[in-house]
Amino acid sequence: MGAAAGTGGSAAKPRASFGARLWQYQEERFPLMKHGPLIAAFGASAVCLSALLRGGTPDLVAMLVAILVLFGFFFQLRVPDEHKDNAEDTKYRPERPVPRGLVTLGELRTVAIVNAVVQLAVTAFLGWALVGILLLVWAWMAIMTKEFFVPGWLKKRPVIYMVSHMMVMPLIDLYATACDWVPAGIGGHQGFRLTLGGFLLVSLVNGTSIEIARKSWAPEQEREGVETYSKLWKPGGAGVALMAVFIIGLAVSAFVHVRSG
Repeated sequence: MGAAAGTGGSAAKPRASFGARLWQYQEERFPLMKHGPLIAAFGASAVCLSALLRGGTPDLVAMLVAILVLFGFFFQLRVPDEHKDNAEDTKYRPERPVPRGLVTLGELRTVAIVNAVVQLAVTAFLGWALVGILLLVWAWMAIMTKEFFVPGWLKKRPVIYMVSHMMVMPLIDLYATACDWVPAGIGGHQGFRLTLGGFLLVSLVNGTSIEIARKSWAPEQEREGVETYSKLWKPGGAGVALMAVFIIGLAVSAFVHVRSG
């Protein structure tokens, strides 16, 4: 009886359901409560600006589709990162969800594929012409995962590496604005394309500023095997770079503000 009790006491704890594990994963790596309002504002502002420039009214369905698909895009960006960083995470950051076994890479791929099916369905519902832009975003994401087929060359050029990866932001923004102007047609504002281009540039600058900020740490926080801009440029240099990007973003935002009236 004692042996049986001992065996029962040492039995492995039943693994949580996939839904529970996925929820825990999002809390750690893709927190909806933290990023959700930002993504929703991102998608809604893109649709609203496009409607403003063409002299129309934002369509609620277009806004909902843009926000839903953008959520999918940002999750899909996380999944390739998990694959790309898995070896380093296992070695230097074993507390992360994938290395410690909370979820597997295969499970994340499955969720990303389901996401893609939903994205395709709602995009086609809004307008088949939008599917081409959806495929463009997916294509850029795909070659990003391969480091544009020159991983060694990019690794030695961190600024080019960052910009090449941040280019996905204006492409995502292009999709979001297209949820308005593709079904409605381009028209209205004389400078529609130029002003919209400025808005896409703002999204590139915003993405770059977030990327620099989240990878700039205090010296005592730096970890072996973790590449940061504060380690590359020193904390002061990273701060100067971040402020320079902020100023560029402010200037482009002012341009869009004036042009849009």
